[in-house]
Amino acid sequence: MRVLIITYDLNEPGKNYHVLLKKIKTYPGWARIGGSSYLIYTDSTPVQVRNYLSQVLDRNDKLFVGTVTAPSAWIGMSEEVSNWIHSNQ
Repeated sequence: MRVLIITYDLNEPGKNYHVLLKKIKTYPGWARIGGSSYLIYTDSTPVQVRNYLSQVLDRNDKLFVGTVTAPSAWIGMSEEVSNWIHSNQ
């Protein structure tokens, strides 16, 4: 299992994020780290996650999926998110 970061920008005005967020939340573990950025805990590769999530994107939307490795550093995250990061690295 690995931690991946997902960031996205849905460019369609008034775009409904619900379908994309539902897909993100299907992974075994996830944490919203702010705005349009999530961490997920998964056996999937970044390419597999990109392919899965891109099924609900428009062609002008943007999506990035990358691997997060320790050590990491952050500030301003809630205690819940900080604990999630610590326990999943």
